[in-house]
Formats: sequence, C-alpha cells, structure tokens
Amino acid sequence: MASLEQGESIMTRLLPLGAKVLGGFFVAALFAFPQAYTISAKPGAVNYIEGNAQLDGRPLTISNLKAVFMNAGSLLETRDGKVEVLLTPGVFLRIGDNSRVRMLKPSLIDTEIAVEAGESMLEVDQFVKDSHITVSVHGGLTEIAKNGLYRFRADGEASVAVIDGKAEVSFGEKHASLGKGRQALLTDALKVQEFDKNEPDELYAWSNIRAEYNASVTYQAARSANSSSGYAGGGYGGYGYGGGLYNGGYGGGFYGNGWYWSNGFNSWLWMPGGQFFSPFGWGFYGPGFVSYAPVVYVPVVAGGGAGLNPVLHPHPGPGNGLGVPVPVNAKAPPALGHSVASPAQFAAARVQTAHSIASSGGFHTASGASVSSSGGVHSSAGGSSFSGGGHSSGGSFAGSSSSSFSGGGGGHSGGGGGGSSGGHGK
Repeated sequence: MASLEQGESIMTRLLPLGAKVLGGFFVAALFAFPQAYTISAKPGAVNYIEGNAQLDGRPLTISNLKAVFMNAGSLLETRDGKVEVLLTPGVFLRIGDNSRVRMLKPSLIDTEIAVEAGESMLEVDQFVKDSHITVSVHGGLTEIAKNGLYRFRADGEASVAVIDGKAEVSFGEKHASLGKGRQALLTDALKVQEFDKNEPDELYAWSNIRAEYNASVTYQAARSANSSSGYAGGGYGGYGYGGGLYNGGYGGGFYGNGWYWSNGFNSWLWMPGGQFFSPFGWGFYGPGFVSYAPVVYVPVVAGGGAGLNPVLHPHPGPGNGLGVPVPVNAKAPPALGHSVASPAQFAAARVQTAHSIASSGGFHTASGASVSSSGGVHSSAGGSSFSGGGHSSGGSFAGSSSSSFSGGGGGHSGGGGGGSSGGHGK
C-alpha cells in the first residue's frame, strides 16, 4: 500500500504544472471574450501537452495545437510528458509518461483507440446513447457503458480499471462487467478484482487538474456566449452533436454541443448543450445554464500562475488578484483545498469538502445567488429560481479526512456573501 508521503511527493512534482495549466492562460484571456471560435474540432484533437511527446514521429509543441489531430492509424507517443486528446464532445483522453496510444477510428459515433504501452485515462463527462467508445489493450476490448473515469495500463500486468462508471470488458472468449472500484486483469482468465485505491497515480492527479482547467474555460466562454447574440452569427465554429455534424439535433438551442477553439486560451473547449459534470466534481455548463452554476475561485498569483487549491472569496477577480471562477457539482463537489494523488485521498477529501461547505453557508453563483446541495439556485429573497438536474457523473461521498476547507458565497460580478478559506490539506 502506498503511503501518504508518496502521494504528497507526486503532488509536489505537479505544483509547477498546476500553476502553468490553471493560471498561465487566464491572465491573457480572461477578458478576451467575446471572440471568434473559428475552426471545428473532430475527434482526435490534441488539446494539451506537458513535456515530450510525438505524433507519428513528429515532436509536438504547446504553441501550435490548433490543427493537430490524430487520424485513423496515428500513433501518439510520450516520453517524459503527458498529453490530453479530445474524443467525442465531453470525452477526454489523457496519456501518461512513457506511453503509446494509437487512434483506430476517430468517429463521433464509434470511436476506437488502442493503448499500446504505458497508462492512459478516459474521462467521460457526456455519454451519448447509441454511441460507442472502445479501448483496446493487449488483445482485451473495453466498451464504455456510462459516464465515468477509466484507467488503462498496457505495461506489466495489463489491466482496465473503472474508477467511476461502468464498462464491458472482453478478452478472447471471456467477458466481464466492471463497476466502480473494480478492475480486470487482461489475461486468459480475465480476473476481476478490486484495485488499490490508495496507490498514488500521477496521471490521476494530473487529470483532476486538467478537468478543473477545462471546466473553467468552458465557463468563461459560456458566460460570453450567454450575453452575446450566439455562436451561429458571431464567428463561433464547432463540431459535435447538435452543431457541426447533426445541425441542430442532439444539442438543440442556438449553438452546437461540441468542441470550440478559443484563440484567447489557445485551447479547444467543450461547449455542452446543458449541464454536465466531471467525475472529479467540476462542472460544465452551456450558455443557457451558466447563470445557475455554483462556482469556486482559483487564485491567480504573481507571474500568472495559479494555486492548486480553489477557495471561495467575496469580490474575486484579476483586479485584486483573488482568482477566477470555476464551476463545481453542488451535489458532489471536488476535493477543494486538498491535494490528492489517489482515488482514496480524493474520496476522503471530498467528504471533508462537503461537510465544510454545508457548515459555512454553501455554494453561490457568480452573481451571488445561493445554491442548494441539490443544485437548485435561490434568489436573495429565498425564492427558488432554478431547479437543478441535468446530467451528473459525480458519485456519493465516502471516507474521511484530517484536512479542512470552509467557504461562504462569492461574486465574480461583485455580489455575493462573505467567505473564508480554512486550512488547506497537503
């Protein structure tokens, strides 16, 4: 069993990355909206790299990813580095150090990839009925069955683990259904067992950071789109359900549910046709829902970096250096104020977060409206103006933690109640 010190060591190495991922783009881009979202993304877009990576033998750089895609047969390799690849809207593939992943079929309705070496994680925040996402690892085939977080390891004893969600796994003539907390060893016996939730995993910790960043840029873009005339007439270009491909089908409304390129953030972002949640507890809200999003704030520090631990604070914003807003799942919030490097640490921190928030006044939207634990938004007079619901992949709370976090309301636009930040866990 891995020790807490090992987990802290992983997070120490990730601290500079967190500052880069969460803060580096905010200073330049926070007030750059509205702006043109021009080129449509198809499945296989390379969205972010850290360290050394190659696509079909050519080195990748973070400065020019706007038109970098994995086509059928493409091979993405990392050495000392990690990569985020976008599949269907709301599905993020993250590839760890010293790994190889091949794109077999970059299709919106039938996506297939192969993990040939190392470790990869799949975060599925939106699973569309009748679509297929299949991952091949050393002859074993995994079909994703619902929203969740999935880990694939090709080295040593090859395995697939369901950190959250459900998957169907086959190896030869053997078949197994995997639920949350279970893994399958890809051997002739196809052994199913619990995985070690205490094992520190750098890719897991990195995925949490990336999920936080992705939720934040979606929030900024959705707020801009909500206050403008919409994507169709404003230079926004997307690719995905209801937008670029199906032309008003799945996503509905005046904009398409899909991936959109942001010049200001130098990144693709997911614009959903509703509200969806990462398994890590971060929220993705479309323009029609963004006003109701409960938010926390990522503090922007000197040099353009940002801390890993979001805090709730009144009157935040770059003008006073207190932070930028990031939506969360009010029913199952992320591990706020804690550094986590394993599913067990995450679950324990999540419980502490829920207790602390409940005892300190709860979440608020950027306009200052309070948000109940069920996701409903209330006006200052106490009347209910929105009933939460939508889609969620957040799970129940379990575990314990010695760390603490507390916060009151916030208000990016100047409203909101007071807040405070308690002790941050290591």
